[in-house]
Amino acid sequence: MPTAGKIFSSVTYTLTADCTQTGVIGAGGASEITRIIVTVNGGGFTIKGAADQVVFKVNNQASLVLNNVTVDGGGPLGDGAISINNSQHASSITNVTLRNTKHTAIRFDDQRENSPSTTHTLSNVLIEDANPTGSYYYSADHGIPAGIHTIGNENLNINNLVLRGVLNGNSGIGANDSYIGGSNAMKGTITLTGCFTADGVFPRVWYGDIVDNSTEPCSGSIGNGGSSAIKYPQAPVSPCGLPLGGFIYGKHIYNLKGDCVLSQNLFIPYESGVVIHGNGNEISGGRIVIAGTSSLSNFVMSGYRDFHILTYLNTEVTIKNAIFRDNVQPLAFLDNIVTLEKVLIENHSQTRQRPSAIFVVNSTQLTIRDSVFRGNTGGIGALYAGAPYQYGVNPSTTLEGCITFENNDPADIYDPNSLLTDNRRRPCPPDMTFLVKPSPPDTKPDTSKGSSVYIPPPPSELCDGKPKAVPVGSVACIFRHEGVLSVWGIDAQSQGFFMVAATSAQIDATCAGMVAASPDGRAAIFVSENRDVIVSVGPDYEGKVLHVRLDGGMYGRALAIATTYGPPPGLGIPASQPEACARALHGCMVRTNNIVNFRDAPNGSLLRFVDIWGIYNDGMLPYDVTLTALERTQDWFKVDYHGTQGWISAHYVEAIGACG
Repeated sequence: MPTAGKIFSSVTYTLTADCTQTGVIGAGGASEITRIIVTVNGGGFTIKGAADQVVFKVNNQASLVLNNVTVDGGGPLGDGAISINNSQHASSITNVTLRNTKHTAIRFDDQRENSPSTTHTLSNVLIEDANPTGSYYYSADHGIPAGIHTIGNENLNINNLVLRGVLNGNSGIGANDSYIGGSNAMKGTITLTGCFTADGVFPRVWYGDIVDNSTEPCSGSIGNGGSSAIKYPQAPVSPCGLPLGGFIYGKHIYNLKGDCVLSQNLFIPYESGVVIHGNGNEISGGRIVIAGTSSLSNFVMSGYRDFHILTYLNTEVTIKNAIFRDNVQPLAFLDNIVTLEKVLIENHSQTRQRPSAIFVVNSTQLTIRDSVFRGNTGGIGALYAGAPYQYGVNPSTTLEGCITFENNDPADIYDPNSLLTDNRRRPCPPDMTFLVKPSPPDTKPDTSKGSSVYIPPPPSELCDGKPKAVPVGSVACIFRHEGVLSVWGIDAQSQGFFMVAATSAQIDATCAGMVAASPDGRAAIFVSENRDVIVSVGPDYEGKVLHVRLDGGMYGRALAIATTYGPPPGLGIPASQPEACARALHGCMVRTNNIVNFRDAPNGSLLRFVDIWGIYNDGMLPYDVTLTALERTQDWFKVDYHGTQGWISAHYVEAIGACG
């Protein structure tokens, strides 16, 4: 195969050894009128791409047939290692591995107006270690995916795909952008079939028009002789109470037991959600990189020379009761809805043309409340409130409550006019504290739901004539006091030990399913569809699990105990999400006090639609509009916007009328 150059007629290359490219192999163009097919039968060998260059680039009348080969390297900014442009004929990529690509592994791009639909096929493909040395995040809704990117009327049928170690760009797969060039390009669809594995993908697996018909994770070999084995498993929890690096998949709550030194970056992908209770401890070492909905509280971070918290995508991130001290780079927020409350940022020393304390980028909506910026130096100032962004909604920053700026140089706020709202009431008191004192030794929070409910010590004789106490056989006792339902186990010496608790608010917010469980899963609190509360404890030494049903709610009469056999009742069952429990509203209006995300469900995906004026809406509702509210949960309103119904955050609206 040639090391570079233009191909003018159909050709087949059969590799007999590894190849090293010095430039692009190109075929096709606007002037060609006959089809050119470039076929590469790799024979299991490797093509080493030139640094930051396209390896194969086919256009218009050309198509690519690539088999049994590894492409190592290539992939410049704004293009792919394999680049298919304005294609009028289908290309095929089979038994192929792409690794170490700089920005995007495979890109299909057709921005022509009214272009004909083309469907390409990929089968048994492995994309791994994409962009190992750098990153390029573009925006939440469009971008430069590190794995596969389609633009315009390009359809892909993908059968058997593994994405591994795809850590950069704005996703593993990005489907059917049509924004570049501003044309009215049609959009196609990416369809996944067979097996599919996302192994260490950040910040998210995909965006856009994806149809996932895959049936299972991949196993065995994949690509050009690669393995489907998982390389980036769930990060294990360390003795300090937090994983010390790697990927967190799913929903997790971590309670720190001591200072944590991260050995590498800790990734929270878009598909995950994490709550970290710091309990006053320090986190140091690697950075925390967040794309999923997350809440971090009661911790200290200091001594970082790079970004210590870096967030991506349009998820909600809350940071409360935190101290950031003696770091070089700022907190960086890209496209998120972020709340900082009772946060101290002091003695940061920036060495670049960036802010020293907080960097607000793209369409981030940032609220800072009751916080202090003190002694931060260098760069362009302590806080950069954001500037207009070309392809998205402008960022916005709101100051609320008490805010103190003290001894920051060269400025407190870079471009104060870019603040959306400045509602500072006063400086914070000089003796203001930020960290929360840990709970007393005899309190045990319901860690399964992140509750900090105070659980009083049990009485000396459990269940013996105590008001509102309900025995669970001879193994446990249920107490109901001041809005808390708590379950205490009974040991062999008839002494009580705390197992689990839930507040009435938690129970009311759960439509049906598990509300809370003890850390070992041996006690769990459930809500049935008819609003009965069920407390399950076990198994005991005979393997029995005992179930007590409280008729109509936590204060209902206890019905007969039911007995089953099986594993601990709280293991393997996720707690119900309160957002699933919505109630109808009548006579409620809400007024937006920010630009807000418009979602298809509470905390769901952005709603994209064409409004009554024929304007494409990319999932954002404007500032200062009044909407009819149809339903609500604790944190979300379902509203009607010119006939389109969706959900908006209750934290960014003013409720008017009977809104519950």
